[in-house]
Amino acid sequence: MQRFLLGAFMAAFTTQLAWSASSITVYSDGFGLISEERELQLKKGRQEWLFDGVSRQIEPASVLFSCEGVTLREQNYEYDLVDEATLLQRYLGHEVEVQIKEGEWLRGTLLSGGMGLILQGAQGVTSLKADALVAVRYPSLPEGLRLKPALRWELDSRVEGKRSATVSYLSGGLGWKAEYVCLLAEDESRMEMASWVNLSNQTGLGWTDANLQLVAGKVNRVQTRQNDYMVKAPRMAMAADAMEAGFQEEAFFEYHLYTLPRPVSLADRQDKQVALFDAKPVALVKRYVSDSQRGQDVAVELEFTNSKEKGPGLALPEGTVRLYKKDSRGRRQLVGEDALRHTPMDEKVVLNAGKAFDLVSEHKVLDEQRSGRSVERDYEVVLRNRKEKETVEITVREHFWGDWSVVKSDVKAVKKDAGTLEMVVPLKAGESRTVRFRVRQDN
Repeated sequence: MQRFLLGAFMAAFTTQLAWSASSITVYSDGFGLISEERELQLKKGRQEWLFDGVSRQIEPASVLFSCEGVTLREQNYEYDLVDEATLLQRYLGHEVEVQIKEGEWLRGTLLSGGMGLILQGAQGVTSLKADALVAVRYPSLPEGLRLKPALRWELDSRVEGKRSATVSYLSGGLGWKAEYVCLLAEDESRMEMASWVNLSNQTGLGWTDANLQLVAGKVNRVQTRQNDYMVKAPRMAMAADAMEAGFQEEAFFEYHLYTLPRPVSLADRQDKQVALFDAKPVALVKRYVSDSQRGQDVAVELEFTNSKEKGPGLALPEGTVRLYKKDSRGRRQLVGEDALRHTPMDEKVVLNAGKAFDLVSEHKVLDEQRSGRSVERDYEVVLRNRKEKETVEITVREHFWGDWSVVKSDVKAVKKDAGTLEMVVPLKAGESRTVRFRVRQDN
């Protein structure tokens, strides 16, 4: 049915709407708060006003109306929009014209409009398959259908003349996510970290020179079912803003608010990248970790403290971190990526970059001895460093439950928390080493 034409009356309404004097606050949970200023020409008393150009994913009950001397008495949300399926449904039992090949039209009463059409004409009933149809012509746009969703208000005004009204409402179809790009230094002891905001708009609206703010954090919301027509559109081409000025960050309620100090234009069905902050130096600690829960793999972890002294020293919203490093030819290569949670100041961040190719580990339980409600187990961890020149330290992690203690160990064993044991084992290039230890658990 996608080949159907809606008729010439649609051609004049394909231009995208764009509103100025707007403010958009986008939440990281995939919704936004849209605020607009409109000028109303009012008379005294009760009157009807059509507020069109709203988001296709508006939450009507969230509308906040503010206009001095004016009270909003009633609101109707009108969203019966023009599309092929709706037009066919509205014209059941009415006359339409159908083009089945170039220049040939059939006229008749529409009896069915599913995968094909059934027409009642002068020559009888005709069944047309969808692939045989070129176009459908309708006499007019049925009453009650709209080209775009709108709010119809009943206002009670105590004043007359022009008044400025502020209208705010919540809408789906807006979202943002932080994206971090990091370039590791040659010795991997530090990196340069920059961040972008990836902003997505699927509301059916576009904005010119809007004020933009972002909220990072988990805002509690009551889950409600959206209208059936609210379908997320596919992502379109991406646009990037120059990194002229990053966002200004501040604590707000129990969240963090990021305000862009310049207006931004955002088209419908567009992803836009805006600089969150420019590259900042960050001090790193690189670790190799052999965890019994990961099998033979040795993970590569990069740790840093988000502080003013060690960088980047900003409240970091959740997002994806991509790690790059220059190779021997000076070309940048991706060396790993990981998800970052919302991270306040002075908190540690641990990034999992990937698995070390030249390091191998094996975790085994060698023996088990029970005595009453206690059990002692002998463990063995075999570590191999297949690097040709580099000496490394591998942090060995084991996990236990209940009441446990280390009876003996070949290397220093540290109880990090109630369920984690760690040992740091140095390995020269080409060296293999076996570590044994005994743990007692009381059930």
